[in-house]
Amino acid sequence: MKIGFMGLGAMGAPMADNLLRAGHALRVWNRSPAAAAPLTAAGATRVDTPAEAACGDVLITMLADDDTTREVVVAGGR
Repeated sequence: MKIGFMGLGAMGAPMADNLLRAGHALRVWNRSPAAAAPLTAAGATRVDTPAEAACGDVLITMLADDDTTREVVVAGGR
């Protein structure tokens, strides 16, 4: 399955890692791109925009709160 994952903080990064270990194709995005480095080293693809993360079968967001989710989804994440 092709999965997009946005939000690689304390909860998101381990969740994304589990999906990657389960064999899913994973596209990851985080407002701080460096947070994606461990996942990309393990085989995930880091993307530059939330829209790129959303290209796939499923999109999972693990963002901090409603305001952050609204900013990322509506305003493009920057």
